[in-house]
Amino acid sequence: MTSATHVRWRHAGWAGALDLAAGLAPGALLATTDAEPERRSRHAWTRRLDGDLWLKVYPAPDGRRAWRAWRMGLALDRAGFEVPDGVLVGTRGGRGLLVTRDLGGRPLVDAIAVARGAAKHELLRTLGRAVGALHVAGFVHGDLVPSNVHLRDGAVAFLDHDRTRRGRLLVWWGARRNLVQLGRFVVAGVTSSDRARVLSAYADRLGLSRRARRRLARWVAAKVVARRIAIDRIPRAVAADAGHARLMRSGGPFDPARRGAEERP
Repeated sequence: MTSATHVRWRHAGWAGALDLAAGLAPGALLATTDAEPERRSRHAWTRRLDGDLWLKVYPAPDGRRAWRAWRMGLALDRAGFEVPDGVLVGTRGGRGLLVTRDLGGRPLVDAIAVARGAAKHELLRTLGRAVGALHVAGFVHGDLVPSNVHLRDGAVAFLDHDRTRRGRLLVWWGARRNLVQLGRFVVAGVTSSDRARVLSAYADRLGLSRRARRRLARWVAAKVVARRIAIDRIPRAVAADAGHARLMRSGGPFDPARRGAEERP
């Protein structure tokens, strides 16, 4: 939970830990927690601070998520994964806040969108191997959507760890869910063959047999279709008729980006 540079702090009823090297004053930071956020989600809001820092505020009663993200970030870093550096964490009552350093790099989907040929294929395999390594190390990401996967200096980095967990039983029970989280989005330029490359590299990292690979591929495809039905409200009969490949085709009839463009005047 702490390292050589992490110390405890208290201020105005708040308590937490901070990285001394960052030179961040908790009192000054707390004065900014009610400012207008740049991003909102169901459980938190996020805003960029001066320099390369990001502030994430968890309204009550979700403040414990800040500590969970802090601890998982430290654990992932110690295990050799690329994650944002935790700078400060704190809670007061049911409220929490977390400050992390910007990773740099760019979203992996942006890199994939402009990559071609062998370079694109290697990016996809790199993603599959990285997710496999995460699970082999005993971690299950809480929200492994494409926006939470970045590429920095050729390495995959994982963001947003307030729901990430570690435990062999958790991996056995829930790791495949990460593949569904990644796979349920239509991503520009990503084909069915590209999705198969990610899954193949993942299976290689886990050492799965041919039979286990086929079983995993069928399971992921079925769950992805089910998520498209539930979240994007695609009629079940329509989805069954279209099939997984057509449902997930970039630029195809079920691509949300294309449908949104057609609906705009």
